[in-house]
Amino acid sequence: MRLTCPTCRTGLEVPDGTTDLVRCPACREVFAPDPPEAEEVEEPPEPVRKPARRPAPPRKKPAPTKAPAATPENRDFDPIDPAEKPRKRRRADEDDGLSAAERAALRAAFGRAAVGCKLVWGSLVLFTLSMMLIIAFWFQSAVSDPSPAFIVGAGAVGAVGWVLGAVGVGLCLSGPPSPGHWGYGIAAAVAVGLHLVLLGAAVAKGTDYNPGREAEANGPAAVWGLVPTRLDAVTFYLTLAVYRDQELVPKGEMGLSIAVGLAELVRTMLLLMLLSCLARATGDEDLSHECTRAAGISTIGPGFLALGVLVFAVVVVETHAGSGTFAKVMFTTIRMGTYAVLSGCVFAGLMAARKVADACDEPFQSHLDKA
Repeated sequence: MRLTCPTCRTGLEVPDGTTDLVRCPACREVFAPDPPEAEEVEEPPEPVRKPARRPAPPRKKPAPTKAPAATPENRDFDPIDPAEKPRKRRRADEDDGLSAAERAALRAAFGRAAVGCKLVWGSLVLFTLSMMLIIAFWFQSAVSDPSPAFIVGAGAVGAVGWVLGAVGVGLCLSGPPSPGHWGYGIAAAVAVGLHLVLLGAAVAKGTDYNPGREAEANGPAAVWGLVPTRLDAVTFYLTLAVYRDQELVPKGEMGLSIAVGLAELVRTMLLLMLLSCLARATGDEDLSHECTRAAGISTIGPGFLALGVLVFAVVVVETHAGSGTFAKVMFTTIRMGTYAVLSGCVFAGLMAARKVADACDEPFQSHLDKA
């Protein structure tokens, strides 16, 4: 067995089981051998275990992108850009700071205004229809004896249109307030009343010239011919002032009819300005400007038409062509054109009235639809 000197730590080999004293050959130290179990056995150090490393998750491969399938060309299809986000519509009652009762009252006001605008639109449609009937009367008179039925029908249609317009003004006046709403609304109501008074006086008098007198001098047509419009009298006032004694100029009194026509002109202009205020109340400024332009067209149109009729009369009279058949036919054509132009003057207002009615049905939306 192997011993170790306690002094110099020299290793000695001795027989197994020796109990005698042993001398160290190196330092000459004498020592007794330790029992075999006392021999130090050097154990190897325990290896340090490293924590197991988790394997990294496998990387996912990106899915292959597929090319968009080719679609057949369609010229009628307008694709929407996905990057363009739709505009968010603002509701009329969103963040308006109104109570429930105030909001309900505002909605009711818009509802009344919508009905009023539809009635105004209907009155302008009937006005256009009455002008078509008068044009048909003049066309018939150019080829044969004219029938008074066209004039009576035009008068009845015009009367219904006047009633619809008057009720529409009242409902529009009770609509939502906006800048100028009360001013134009009250002025339009006054103009409607004044027009009714003057028209009633002209009908009661019954001596002013109108298309119905071409069919019968004293009959229903002579009275109903005053009702559809008296803007035709306004278009002839310059010619009457210059060539009253000429054959082509209509014979008969027209002073009261000119006053009725001027009242009708002002009534139409103020009515369209009232619609402009309602369009502004709905939040649609573009529609408000469209109504203002329509009011200008309805006012300026008859004035230019009066100048055109005067120019025609000057050419015919100064060239001494007033007594010929050709001149009479041309003057009849001018009359038909006069009523066609009067119908066109209110067409812009007719379209604007319909748009304002739609805007009042859904306020604060029509201008977003155009954005």
